[in-house]
Amino acid sequence: MLSPDERHMRRALELARRAWGQTRPNPLVGCVLARGERVLAEGWHARAGQPHAEAVALAQATEDPRGATAYVTLEPCAHHGRTPPCADALIAAGIARVVVAARDPNPKAHGGLDRLRAAGIAVESGLLETEAHLLNPGFHTLHRLKRPLVTLKWAMTADGCTSAAGGHAAWISSPESRRRAHVLRAEHDAMLVGVETALRDQARLTIRDAAVPPGPPLLRIVLDAHLRLPPDHPFVQATESPAVVVCGADASVDHEQRLRAAGADVWRVETDAHGTAIALPALLAALHARGVQALLVEGGRRVAGSFLTAGVVDRVAVFLAPKLIASGTESLGALRVADPPDTMLAAREMHHVTWTASGPDMLLEGWLTRELFADSDDSGAEPL
Repeated sequence: MLSPDERHMRRALELARRAWGQTRPNPLVGCVLARGERVLAEGWHARAGQPHAEAVALAQATEDPRGATAYVTLEPCAHHGRTPPCADALIAAGIARVVVAARDPNPKAHGGLDRLRAAGIAVESGLLETEAHLLNPGFHTLHRLKRPLVTLKWAMTADGCTSAAGGHAAWISSPESRRRAHVLRAEHDAMLVGVETALRDQARLTIRDAAVPPGPPLLRIVLDAHLRLPPDHPFVQATESPAVVVCGADASVDHEQRLRAAGADVWRVETDAHGTAIALPALLAALHARGVQALLVEGGRRVAGSFLTAGVVDRVAVFLAPKLIASGTESLGALRVADPPDTMLAAREMHHVTWTASGPDMLLEGWLTRELFADSDDSGAEPL
């Protein structure tokens, strides 16, 4: 049987999820005000610029919340942004105890728990912390690791192939999986492919089978170190959201101007030691500087393998289709990484794994990094 604390916090997490996709760049937050077993009020942050979860719950209270406990999925903010500090609102309301799932990793906002303690309020943190981190993984990654969360997505047959012998890859997965892939795009701030995939598939990288969330538009990115993408490519011509072509410092200035004239933005970043590919640390730094919290990498195989080799993939989403290619050709393997393990004992294991039916396919989702799942020290000073 769940304790009252855990039951109220699970309810707060449930409330926070109601605004899924609506709050960017703000995190999802839920709040429950309770006196023992009895719930006094509930609230959640609905959209950036609107009242925070604590303020909503306090406004909804039908009786004086003085002496009650507030259960909040994220540390109450202590700064003046577009809304007043939630820590101050809880103090003014006479809340006696605050239970928090996760500390706020944003240095501009955290410090609320210290302010509450200084006001004589009993404070506890860490209840259902992992669940709270998974509620806002991009938000926590951006502030703690100083880069976006990276999700790697691909589709493959049951025997591990991502294309037929001639390179044809459409369509490995089912219509249901393709719709789910568009939902996955909508859950990220940016998505990315390499220029080879863009040229071969005439990819637009738009959201077509899912609701487009409010907030900053999805950045569509092609890695094109030497600017091979033509200005009349469907990726450039699509106008649903910004198109970004990432190239190296030595790429053609004339071609950059043509791409810009066609409507694309061009970012010049460092390339690797060979000058043949975009340096991923430089790319992630550029995304971090622009506030991108979550990046979806859709391939191709070389690009996907480069992210794995660099050790910056946090989460994977693999659509496994009940089809067989069975050619035995090595080039049909899903990913190309440097220094692959020699034995299964050296293979990287995913954790927090889920399997979900997607039409006739199965969607495997799992995590490679563990930073979001480590216990915090309740100080707010160190990264996870």
